[in-house]
Amino acid sequence: MKTLISIRNFGIRTVLQITFYCKYKVIAKWPYFCILILALFFPNKSYSQIIQDVGGIAATVHSKANFKDLPPESSRSGNKFQLNTYDVWLPIPPVKIGRTSIFSNLNYRLMDFNYDNETIDDPNRIERIHEIKSVIIIRHPISRKWSILGIAMPTLATDFKKSLSFDDLILDGILGVSKKFGTASNLEIGFGVHALHSFGETLITPGISIDYRSTNNKWLAQFYWPRLNVLYNVSPNTQVGLAGSIDWTRFNLKNYRRYSGKEVDYAQFSTIHGGLQVHQHLMGGVWLQVQGGMGLLNRYELFDSTQKTVNDFAISNMAYGKAALSYRIGRR
Repeated sequence: MKTLISIRNFGIRTVLQITFYCKYKVIAKWPYFCILILALFFPNKSYSQIIQDVGGIAATVHSKANFKDLPPESSRSGNKFQLNTYDVWLPIPPVKIGRTSIFSNLNYRLMDFNYDNETIDDPNRIERIHEIKSVIIIRHPISRKWSILGIAMPTLATDFKKSLSFDDLILDGILGVSKKFGTASNLEIGFGVHALHSFGETLITPGISIDYRSTNNKWLAQFYWPRLNVLYNVSPNTQVGLAGSIDWTRFNLKNYRRYSGKEVDYAQFSTIHGGLQVHQHLMGGVWLQVQGGMGLLNRYELFDSTQKTVNDFAISNMAYGKAALSYRIGRR
């Protein structure tokens, strides 16, 4: 199966620059605008077991961290940094063609790295990465319990210091089947093949998703690689639980030709988040989500054009706190 994705570069840089310049003036009005649009065009009906918080905004703040096991002459040695991420995601109206349902959304994430010493000049130092991702879910039922499930997640990751190219695009997707279990169809398990293509490398791994809801509506658990959510309904308006995810990004460094005498092609930053979360229903489909925990096994890796590691930097653990305002469809 081939996926053709067309990207128009015109105006992307300009729009983002205007957004960042104005964000402090519009941030107070933006949540209400998003909620109004979502409430008007998306009724409280579920189209997918994987995406239920179809739109929202979020901010995540990490404690300061440092690169470990660096040589004394490294520009990163002793220079702590703090990672903050800002997310906005909006739904795209669902489409139904015959028995096939297509549900998707559009996500934007800014990963902002702030250093204690900003004057150090290191062309390979990660600073600010922009991610634009679309999650497209295609479901086609083949019986009362079985469905064919396809998930495409094309991602554009760049620092916008250079012209966009195909190397800034990451193609990610899952193709498989899912089956509902139980008389109430409260457990759905999907399995198939997960494929990831970036920088000339294709990685094939098993793909799995699990969606569970207890018959008394007290427990809700969702797992789809690489995220986990477990929630318990304390009351009709309050949920508490666990959250976990593997968060990573790859981005092009071809405009920086050498590092320590070696050619660098791209970089990857990765972390494993795990913590506690509380969801509070505010009004209609609007929910407030608060989460806190640790970012573990953090790494920053540099690769050459043959996908071989040039440098692999371990990063100290980071405590984090996250707050999100989202619009939820489907069951609570």
